[in-house]
Amino acid sequence: MDEAGRIERLRRRYGTTLIEAGLQQHGADFLDQIEWSDELDPHYTRLWLEFTYGGIYVRGVLDERTRQLIVVGQFVAMNELEELPVHIRAALAAGAQPREVLEVILQSTVYFGYSRARRASAVFRRTVDELGLLESVLASAPPPEGRGLARDLESERARWRDDYPEREAQLARYGWQRLSPGLMLQPYHHRHTVERVDRVDPDYTRRWLECVYAGMYMRGVLDERTRILCIIGELFVAGDIDQARNHMRGVLHHGVQPREILEVILQSTIYAGMPRFIRFIAALEQVLETEGRLDELRPPAVG
Repeated sequence: MDEAGRIERLRRRYGTTLIEAGLQQHGADFLDQIEWSDELDPHYTRLWLEFTYGGIYVRGVLDERTRQLIVVGQFVAMNELEELPVHIRAALAAGAQPREVLEVILQSTVYFGYSRARRASAVFRRTVDELGLLESVLASAPPPEGRGLARDLESERARWRDDYPEREAQLARYGWQRLSPGLMLQPYHHRHTVERVDRVDPDYTRRWLECVYAGMYMRGVLDERTRILCIIGELFVAGDIDQARNHMRGVLHHGVQPREILEVILQSTIYAGMPRFIRFIAALEQVLETEGRLDELRPPAVG
């Protein structure tokens, strides 16, 4: 049966609305994603289609570019490389630039290590090559010294949200360029982490701050809102509530609304299952209560 016939058969079986939503999200990849379950268990297939393509995917709380980039990061975090090309293509179709998709993959190095990022980057390279985009990706590669963001101490100092006795000594020891990103992004957690690692290995502390905070977090390929939401999604599939809590707190100060963070958690149940989402909602409520913003999590009034 040709592709048109396959689509028509699924439309008759599950309804045009659900099948069109799937094709809009994932194009021809959608057929491969759904036909296995259609053959084995049509009832399961209908339940899944209604929950995902007819429900969670079209809620509109997150813009589609951000939502798809979060999913890319989650598949890297889960080391699910077989389906990763599907989500790379979906992110590109939703308006993400190839370099933004690659950046999500590279940023995963911080939490999931070089080997996983390397394998996912190989998948990315093959996928953009098949789409005829590899030449433009290679042409846009940054030089070895990077491009980074224009930075100055005073503008960043105004965004530091934690003042503590050891801060100036840490700045003198490691330099504001290395310390400042953490003070802006997750100040309380960052302060204590630097203190702990500094006690046992100052050389490693300097190299870690240089690579991660002054390096990876300041590349400027992704806006901070998108980058941190991707991290929260990745931490969900990894089950790391403590780190997720820190990033929930940080992203609130980048203009993200509480219900957008909640949506990352709820969307994540599609790929990582449902049991842990209760614990992540509890963590979000704790953060919002501390920030005095718990009321913003309440659902909007209906009618």
